[in-house]
Amino acid sequence: MGSLRKEFRRENKSGSQTGFTLIELLVTMLILTIGLLGTAGLTTGVIRGNFFAKNITSATAIAETQLEAIQRAGYTGAVINNTTGPFYSSDTASMGGVNFGRTTVIDNDTPATNMKQVKVKITWNEANNAARSVTLQTILAQ
Repeated sequence: MGSLRKEFRRENKSGSQTGFTLIELLVTMLILTIGLLGTAGLTTGVIRGNFFAKNITSATAIAETQLEAIQRAGYTGAVINNTTGPFYSSDTASMGGVNFGRTTVIDNDTPATNMKQVKVKITWNEANNAARSVTLQTILAQ
């Protein structure tokens, strides 16, 4: 019986415990929760940023298409409605499920004589109803 007691004490003294305490588990869960919440917030921001970048790219492509069409027409093809005011057109375009408003303004003799300033402004609303716009401009000379 004495030898049995001795072995029992030896195991108790070396006493390598296995497993985790409840406090250790709670602290670990708290740290993981904070990390996962941070990651979720970051992911949401990245998704919003990608959507915004897609819209900026689409708006720029629409504006460039309009500017290129006017440049192909040349100085004389860029029509002015009357001699006292600028040519103004407004229409809509859709790309990637988003509706864009397109406004084209051609000013005669701006910035100097025998020059026309062409401005194309693209507007749209983001999902949070924030109004966004892209404006491109060029100058045509005779």
